[in-house]
Amino acid sequence: MSSEITIDAVRLALGMQEMQARVASTNIANANRPGAQALRVNFSALQQSLGDIASGSGSGDMASELLDAEAALQSAGPIVSGLPINLDQEVGSMVIAGTRYQALGEALSRQFGLMRLAISGRS
Repeated sequence: MSSEITIDAVRLALGMQEMQARVASTNIANANRPGAQALRVNFSALQQSLGDIASGSGSGDMASELLDAEAALQSAGPIVSGLPINLDQEVGSMVIAGTRYQALGEALSRQFGLMRLAISGRS
């Protein structure tokens, strides 16, 4: 059960980074458009609920809380910030999201490697 919750949490974090990268790429694509305003994604409510899940102050059923958080991520969308697009900031945001995505992917790969090792019983 613990492995399933870990995998679900990492999958949720991967989704957050993917959305951040998509928003940054949209901003980069629109940077030269006159009057374009930057799009932003606010994950603060989602991060707060994940913090509650991790600390155990939620309802107690971590799996269902993670599913609820994933549904909230799917329904979340970018909002117009009202600020002009800063190309350097957007490229930096894209790099950060890509780096985090890669780190999460490597962690997930290691988790699966450990599970494979436990199943095969080899050292």
